Amino acid sequence: MFLYNFVKKHHITKRLFITYFTGLMVILYFIFCTVFGQKGLIEYVSLKNKVAGKEEVKKELLSEVQVKKNMVDGMNSNSLDVDLLDEQARRVLGYAGKNEVVIYQDQKSSTSK
Repeated sequence: MFLYNFVKKHHITKRLFITYFTGLMVILYFIFCTVFGQKGLIEYVSLKNKVAGKEEVKKELLSEVQVKKNMVDGMNSNSLDVDLLDEQARRVLGYAGKNEVVIYQDQKSSTSK
């Protein structure tokens, strides 16, 4: 009823009313698509959060790759430390000589000092 009275009061023709109404609907459609559409703002924020999560995973994987590369480089015959190899073999295999005493130190106690 309000719309009818407004049109009559301001002497708006049917053609002009349909033009304004169509223009308003087109504008509202584009605003809706900008916010909620497949390429809208909400989808953009969602994808941005997913990318940030994937970047964290990428950093973790790169650090793991670097650790593995360091381990491989440590096994190179030119840079092989015989004492370190002996220590690692004794620790992993549990080997100790008759006159040797093995003392294991926890990682927590060594990092808290």
